[in-house]
Amino acid sequence: MGDEEPSGGNAPFRVVEEWERLGLDKRVDWENLRRVFERLDLKKDGRIDKEELAEMFSSLGHKPRKNTEYGLSEIEDIIWEVDEDSNGWIDWESFVSLYQRCRKDRTGNEPTRLYNLIEFMICDKDGGGTMSEDECMEILYHRFGKEIMSKVVNELFQRSVSEAEKEFSYSEFLNMVDSNTGVLGRIFANSKKSKP
Repeated sequence: MGDEEPSGGNAPFRVVEEWERLGLDKRVDWENLRRVFERLDLKKDGRIDKEELAEMFSSLGHKPRKNTEYGLSEIEDIIWEVDEDSNGWIDWESFVSLYQRCRKDRTGNEPTRLYNLIEFMICDKDGGGTMSEDECMEILYHRFGKEIMSKVVNELFQRSVSEAEKEFSYSEFLNMVDSNTGVLGRIFANSKKSKP
């Protein structure tokens, strides 16, 4: 539910909804995040562990690396990036916190691997493993801005007139947005370097 918060003076208390308490901008953000968290939380224990994350990646056809530069599997590394209390899993508050940090990040320094999965799953409402071209464009526009998107939109979204709206798999989405290997990630990094 919500917490009560005094609104000043003798005015009645105002109920503070959970989405407001968590610092989210809109209730729909909370609803989307809750839906994604519940899809990832296969054991329904209020946390996401490495087995649950592995299961989701598998269902999306993504093969995480077995070893990263830190000696962990990619899944363990993703959890480590988010797990503030080092208990080996991601709880709801850490999940929301990561989403907010990445959403507001303009430096490119926040870890984005779980954020990429969250954004993809928000758009993949039916769990079918794809997102539409329009949904993908919206994410990319929000993340990279108008200037970069106008430079690369034709390159990324080439299709013939007779082709139906393209659906993107998780792997195709990562090929665009990943900060290390993605097309837009590299362009964004290069544009930051060229600015004085």
